[in-house]
Amino acid sequence: MFEAGELVLLPFPFTDASASKRRPVLMLTTPDEYGDFIGMAISSRSHHANAEPLQNDSLSEGYLPKPSWIRVDRVVTLNVGLVTKSFAKTKSEVRRQAVSRLCEMLQRQISTV
Repeated sequence: MFEAGELVLLPFPFTDASASKRRPVLMLTTPDEYGDFIGMAISSRSHHANAEPLQNDSLSEGYLPKPSWIRVDRVVTLNVGLVTKSFAKTKSEVRRQAVSRLCEMLQRQISTV
């Protein structure tokens, strides 16, 4: 039903796991046999240092109500049972770029240790 590259809405956990907020998430992977997938949070705020732009021309299906950014530093494993809505699908190069930015960020962290 769901595929890698989809933008879905679901209750996304706060960093401290004390609560969650319904927000958009980019599915980086297709759900496994248990319904789990790896995702990145989407934000409408541009001030995040580790964010990749996401606009309507980044999509192969659907639309965004406003310009957004993929938070490459907010990676989580979630379950499709949490998804309340699928509303768009990104072009494959957008997902690849987000993963590339994540790898670059991790490599910088590893290099400083």
